[in-house]
Amino acid sequence: MSNLYRATRSRIVAACLAALMLLTAAAPISAQETTAPAPAGTQEAQNETAETAAASGEEPIVFKDVENSFAKDAITRLASLHLISGVEEDQFYPQKPITRQDVAVLLSKVIGLQPVGTAEAKYEDVGLDSPYAPYVYTLAELEVLKGRPDNQLGAADPLTRQELAVLLTRLMKAGQIQPASATGSADYEDIEEAADYARDAIVAVTNQRWMTGANGSFRPLGIVTRAEAAIIAERVLDARYAQAEQVKFEVNVERLNVMAGSSERVTVKSPDGKKLPFTPIYGFDRPELGSIQPDGTFVAGPATGTGNVTVTVGHRTHTIPVQITAAVVAPKPEEEESKLSKEPEPSASEPQESAESTPVEETSPVQEEQLQNIAPDSFTSVKTVGPADNYFREVEKAYPGPVGGLTAVSEEWTGYNRQYGRKVTVALPEGKAVERVNLTFQQRKTSGITLPSSLEVEVSQDGKAWSYAGKAVHDVPASEEKMLTRTLAVSLPQLEARYVRVTFPVKVFVFARQLEVWAKDAEAGSGDIALLPPPKKFQPIDNGQTRRPVENMLLVYTGMHDELGTWTKEDFLPMVGYLTQDGYMRDQMFDTILLLPYQTMPATRDSWNAYLNDLFRMDRQLDALNSAMREYNRLRGTLYTTPTKENVVLAIPYPNAAQKDFGKLPGEETSLSFNAAGIGEEMAYQNRKKAVEWYFQELLKRWNKEGYSYLNLDGIYWFHELIEDSAPKERELIRSTASMVHDEALRFYWIPYYGSPGVEEWKSLYFDRAFLQPNYYSDKPVTIERIQGVLDAVQKYGMDIEIEGDHKMYNDPKFYQLYYNQLAATHKLGMDKNNVHAYYFGSKAFLPAARSKDEAIRAIYDDTYKWMRGRFDREEFLETDVMP
Repeated sequence: MSNLYRATRSRIVAACLAALMLLTAAAPISAQETTAPAPAGTQEAQNETAETAAASGEEPIVFKDVENSFAKDAITRLASLHLISGVEEDQFYPQKPITRQDVAVLLSKVIGLQPVGTAEAKYEDVGLDSPYAPYVYTLAELEVLKGRPDNQLGAADPLTRQELAVLLTRLMKAGQIQPASATGSADYEDIEEAADYARDAIVAVTNQRWMTGANGSFRPLGIVTRAEAAIIAERVLDARYAQAEQVKFEVNVERLNVMAGSSERVTVKSPDGKKLPFTPIYGFDRPELGSIQPDGTFVAGPATGTGNVTVTVGHRTHTIPVQITAAVVAPKPEEEESKLSKEPEPSASEPQESAESTPVEETSPVQEEQLQNIAPDSFTSVKTVGPADNYFREVEKAYPGPVGGLTAVSEEWTGYNRQYGRKVTVALPEGKAVERVNLTFQQRKTSGITLPSSLEVEVSQDGKAWSYAGKAVHDVPASEEKMLTRTLAVSLPQLEARYVRVTFPVKVFVFARQLEVWAKDAEAGSGDIALLPPPKKFQPIDNGQTRRPVENMLLVYTGMHDELGTWTKEDFLPMVGYLTQDGYMRDQMFDTILLLPYQTMPATRDSWNAYLNDLFRMDRQLDALNSAMREYNRLRGTLYTTPTKENVVLAIPYPNAAQKDFGKLPGEETSLSFNAAGIGEEMAYQNRKKAVEWYFQELLKRWNKEGYSYLNLDGIYWFHELIEDSAPKERELIRSTASMVHDEALRFYWIPYYGSPGVEEWKSLYFDRAFLQPNYYSDKPVTIERIQGVLDAVQKYGMDIEIEGDHKMYNDPKFYQLYYNQLAATHKLGMDKNNVHAYYFGSKAFLPAARSKDEAIRAIYDDTYKWMRGRFDREEFLETDVMP
C-alpha cells in the first residue's frame, strides 16, 4: 500500500469522524444505554420510553421543534440510537428536505452496512475526503445508489419520493428483506406522474408499508422531508431487527473432526438457497488449538483437543463442537521399503532424504505478520451492564489488574464482581480493518470465579452508532471443577472500525486479561461488503428481584405424536396472549409455559437426547414460543420499549428405576443401570444422579446457546407425579436435583396427583412450588366433593392447584360440566385471585376454544381468561347433561 494512499485514507477517516457529528448526537452511549425508545405514537409508549431511558442513565434525545411532529417518536428513537441527529443541538428541522448524501448515511446505518474506503472518486461532488464517501461508495458498490450521467451524485440535492422508493427497493434486495405480498393499496390517483422506472418501486414500498400515500395520492415528485425520512428509516430498522431475531441458516457440518495441522471449511447458507441477510461471523474458544478464519475455514494447529466453533448470523447463533485429532502419518508400503533397500546408497553429492515421512503441512492459524494487536495503544472504558453498585466496586479494587488496563500485554488478572456483566469499549488509535477480537478468562470455582458463558462483540465507526457482530461460547460444562483458562475469540471479515466493544456476563466473579484487537491497514476495495444487524435490544435483567412472577402456567407436551406434539408460533400466540375474536391482543394469557415430554418416553439416553433435539428445533417448540412472544409484543406495542418475556419451565425426565440399559454417558465405559436389583441401591442411585445431572447440563448448554430474546428460563420441573418409595434413594435424588437447580438460580416445580405418596413432603424435598392435580376431570364417577377435598389439601399443605380439561369438554356435556365446576368451586373460595395456577389440557386441546366460531366453545376460552383475572362470576355448579 502506497504512502500516498495511507495519507489519503487517514484524511478520510479524520474527516469522517468530524463531519459525522452532523448526523449523530454528541454524547457517546454507555453500557446501560442500549434501550430502544418506543416506536409508536401512544402516550403510554412515550412514557415507557422516558422511563426506560432514565433507568439506563440517559435522557432520551428530544428536539424542541418535533414536539408536535407526526414523526416525533421515530426521530427520538433514531436519535437515541445515534442513527440520526438534528441540524442544530436542539433543533431537528423536521420539515426541511433531506439530501441524497444524508439519506445514504441514514439508510446505510439502519441496514447495517459496514462502509469501506474507495481509491477512486466516482462522483465529482463526493470527494474521497468527504465524510459521506464511505457510505455513498459502499452503497454504490451494492448497486443501491446510482449517480447521474454527468458523473454527479447530486449529493446535496433533495430527494424525491419516487427516487427514495427506488432506493428502498434496491435496499430490500441488498438486505434480503422478503417483499410483502401485493395488497392492492398502491392504486394511487397520481401514479401516472411517476417516472416509468419508479412505478414498480412505488408499488413495492407501498406493499411493504415503508412508504404510503395520503388521500389516494403518492406524490412521486414530492420532496422527502427529514421527518418522513425518519419514519421510513425506522420501518427499515424494524425490518432488520425482525430479520436478525428470526433469520434461518444452515451449516454444512454438525461436528468438526479435524486432524492436527489440517483445515476444514464451515459453510453457512440460507435454507432457501438465497443470499443471507447478514454476514456470518465465526468464533472459537481455544485459539491455542487453532483458529476460525473470517471465511469459515477452521485451521487446526499441531496440538489435539476439543473446543467450540460458534456461527452467528444476525442475532442467532449455532455452536459446532470441534475435535482435533493427532495427525496420522501413513507407513510406507512393504514393497516400497523392499525396493528402497535394494537401491544403491546415494553418493555424498546427492541430496539425502530423511528416514522420516514428510510431515503434514501446517497452516498458521493466523497470519500474524499481517495482523497487529492494536488494543494496547487504545483508550479503553469499562461499564457495568446492570446498575453500578458501590459495594461491588470496592470489592473489585482488590483485583485491579495491570497498570495498562485490560488491554495490557500482561499475565495479571483483572477481577469483576457481579453487577450482571461488563461492556468494554476500545477506541482504536485510527480506523483499521479489524479481523479478530480475543479476551482470556480464568475459572477457579473454589474462589467463586467462573467463566462467563459468552463473549459478544460490537463494532462502530464513531463510538455512537453500533452494529452487532457476533459471539463466542466455550465448551466447559457448568459441572467442571478444575481450574482452567479459556480465550474466547471472534473473527471478523476485516471490518473497518474505529471502535470495538466486547460484552460478557458476570455471575459472581469473572477474572479476565489481555483483551486483543487484531487488525491491519484497510485496503480500498478489498474483501466483501459486510452487513451486520443492529445491536441487541436492551432486556430487563433477570434475577430474583426483577423477574416476572409465575401466575398461570400452561402444560405443553412435545416430542411425540407428530402434530399433537408439535407447537408452532401460530399455536402459541393465543396461549401467551388473550386474543379477542376480532384479532385484538388485549392482554397476556398464560404467562408461563411448562414444556414436558409425554409419559411414554423411554428412560434412555437416546430418547432423552431426541427429546432435547426436538425441544430446540427451529420454528417449533421453544423457537416457536419465542417467535410468538415477539409477535405478542409487536401487537401490544411493547416490542421496542419494554418487551414482555414469557416464563419457561423445562422438565427433567424421570430416571425410571426399572431401567437396566439407559445408555453410555460421556466418560462412562458401560451403559448405566438404574435397577438396584442387579447393582445395589447406592450404585443405582449414583447412576440415576449421573443421568439427571448430564441431562440438566445439556439442557442449560442448549438453552444458553439459543439466547432467546423473549423467553426467561424460570425453573425446572420434576417429571414424576409421586414419591416412588421403591426407587433407589428417591428423596436423596430429588433433593440433589433441587440443589443443582437452585445453584443456577432457578425454581424447582412439582405437580403430584391427588392422594399421591409424598404430597405432604413437598417443602422438605426443596420444591419451590407444588400444584395438586384434582383428578376430578375424569370419566370415573367422581363427585363434586372431590373438589372440596382437593381445596382442603391445597390449603392444608400450602400448595397451588391445577385446572384440568381436554378435547372432550367441547362435545360431551359431562366433561363440559366438570371443567366449569372446577372454575366455579375455586372461584367460590377465592382461589382464582391469589394463587398460582397450572393448567392441563392434554395435547393442544385448549386451542380449539381460542379459534372456534361457536359461541359456547369460544366461551370456554373467554371464561378461562376471566377466571385468571378474578372476573369469573359463577359460583353455582353445573348439573345439566346438556351443553349450552
